[in-house]
Order: sequence, then structure tokens, then C-alpha cells
Amino acid sequence: MLSFFNRAFFKNTFLFILSGKPFFRNGHTPPSYHKIPNHFFGLSVTIKDCEEDPVGIVETCRQHHIKDVTLIIPSNRINEFSPTLMDDLIGHDIKFNIKLILMNDEDIYLQWRELLDLTLLGYQRHIDSIEIEMTSYNNKALQYFLNIWTMTFNIARLKKIKTAGPSIQSFNPFFNETLLILLKEKYQLPDIHTINLSNETDKEPESIYQNFIIPKLGKIFKYNLLKKLSLMEKITESFNIKSLYGFIRPTYKKITSYTLRSIWLSIASGSLTKLYLPYQNVPSTLFLVDQIQTMVYQTSLFHENLFEMHHFKNDKDQMHILWARDQHKLDPHAFYHIEDLYSAKIYDSNGHILDPDNFEISDTPIYFIWKSIDPIILINVPKVLDERVSNIMALS
Repeated sequence: MLSFFNRAFFKNTFLFILSGKPFFRNGHTPPSYHKIPNHFFGLSVTIKDCEEDPVGIVETCRQHHIKDVTLIIPSNRINEFSPTLMDDLIGHDIKFNIKLILMNDEDIYLQWRELLDLTLLGYQRHIDSIEIEMTSYNNKALQYFLNIWTMTFNIARLKKIKTAGPSIQSFNPFFNETLLILLKEKYQLPDIHTINLSNETDKEPESIYQNFIIPKLGKIFKYNLLKKLSLMEKITESFNIKSLYGFIRPTYKKITSYTLRSIWLSIASGSLTKLYLPYQNVPSTLFLVDQIQTMVYQTSLFHENLFEMHHFKNDKDQMHILWARDQHKLDPHAFYHIEDLYSAKIYDSNGHILDPDNFEISDTPIYFIWKSIDPIILINVPKVLDERVSNIMALS
């Protein structure tokens, strides 16, 4: 029997709904005028990354001013991790988050304790936090998590290192709430609340998700990625936890347009304190890492069914990020006057410059950059080029 589905869980769920946390005004659009946090991006690296390309990791951090690295340790590969994997990375002003992912119900209590002791013995001053990720909800997995968490929490407090978690997979706010209540009762709340966004990057992040624990609840609450992040921020703040970190699990597959759009929406949301990007896929995201530093999110200029436009700005530059959805193609001339197109630096998602006379807006984000003082006046009535769509969409 799933241990969460008991009387206490349903009581907590009922109180959670009555608290008003799941309800939002304008929850599907980002709040305007918030600054992107300093050192917002970190890297997620695997044991294999550390073994095969430590120089590349260091160089990526150095060139792109990344100060935070998560070292991922799956519980079924704990014997493969050695603290010496950190040797090539220390000395470069990098802070580490040591992340244990509880993959199954194996008893790795003693192995994890030994690994922590060895790691903290020589590398303590380089370690900012220790994170435990929970991946299952049955009774055995819950007790397994709580035992590992208690031991890790006590060691971290003794060594004055922050704790992070529980990074529950997929979107399960009722489970997050219940688990944080359990940890609060034990006086073991994390310093950093972490969420796993990996499952949110293989589907359209702008869409309304119907499945929310049970489908009928999904029809009531209708969460897209922005609304999900806002709810997780509410939960974090309600437990007086100061930071909410997002995490995208590394994959050797090519990064998808959905993932890039999820990253941009996560930035625009203003809910996250930090976002860890997967090192294997980082070439596809380094351009945005460089561009977004010191930016302030201005507003969502368009937020329609088929396309989105988000505006960022700092003292030097301003940037528009555009993309279409549902495989539609949009003509940039429908949005911008010709003089604004020619005065912009226009980039694709990899940072390659585009010809203003020869490109279209697709489901992969495109970036327009002007000087911050340039007045950019949008055309009032952009038209969708796709022949299947005949409606004209006005500015929101």
C-alpha cells in the first residue's frame, strides 16, 4: 500500500487546498519586473562526466562564470564515486552540491555514511550543500528516505553545510507538502527546497496539464509550468525555506525545443533561486547563460495559444525571446518594423547570427537583442503565417 495515501495524507491534502495555495490570479503568465538572481545557473555533472571531461567542466565554468556544480550520485552506483573526482574542479571558486538520488530500496546507509565522511574530510570547505532526491512513494521507500535524510541532516548540521531536497520527481505538490510536514515534525527541514524539472522538459511547458494527482483535480487547477513553479514557491515560503532550486537531469540525447522553452519559462517565472543545467547538453544552453546574466525580466509581450514573446533588459541591452508552438511558423515581419529587425542582433538557440531577411520563428527559441535605449515598437496585429490558422491575434 502506498504510504502517502493514508488518513494523514488526505488530511494534509484537504488542508492544503483550503489554505488557498493552489489558487492563483494570472498564474499562467510570469510576474513583471524581477531581476534574475546572481549566479542563477549551475551545472549538473555525472560520475562519467567527472571521469571523462574534468577539464571541460572547469573550462565551461570559467568561461561562463558558473560557480555551482551538482555532483550526481545514483544510489545504485555509489561504489563508483570517489571524492578524488573533485580534485580537478577545486581551486576554481566552484561550490559543490553533493546529490544522492535514491534509485531503489537497496540498503546503502553505511556506504553513504562512509562516502560523506571521506568527502567531508578533505573537501568540506568546497561543499555548499548535500541533497537527497526521493524517487518513489511506497512505504519502504519513504522510510528509506527518512533514515538517510536524518543521518545526512545531522552530519550537515555538525559540519555547517546546507541540506537540500527532496527533489521529488514530476509535479506532486501534495507529496511535497506532506513530506515537508514530516520533516518539520522532526525539526529537519531542508535549507534549500529542490524540485526535479526533468519530467517537465519533454512536453510543451506552456500547455495546461490535466493530470493533477487525479484527472478531475487537473480540470479544476489547470497547471502549466509557470503556475507549477509559482505553487512550489508558495510551498517553499510557507515552510520558511529561503531558496527553491530547479534541477534538470543530464541526458545524452540532444536537448529538445521543449527543454529550451522550459528553461526560459523557468527563468521568466521568478520562482527559482537557481537552476542546474545538464553538462552533457550545455552547449545548447550556454548562449542563454551568457545573455541572461544581470538581466531584469520585464514582461510577457505576447502570451497566446500559438506563440510567446518575453522581454528582458539590463543597463546595456534588451532582449526579446520568441517561439511558436504546435509546429507553426511565424514571420518576424508580422511582429517588428523593418528598421527594428535590421538594428537587432538576431540569434538562434545556439548563438548563431541569423539573416533578418531569411529566417522564421519556429518552436525553438530565437533571440533578438538591441541596445537598452532603443525604442522597440511592435506591430499591433501580427498575423500567423500557417495556412491552417486564419485568426488574427492581437497584442495581449
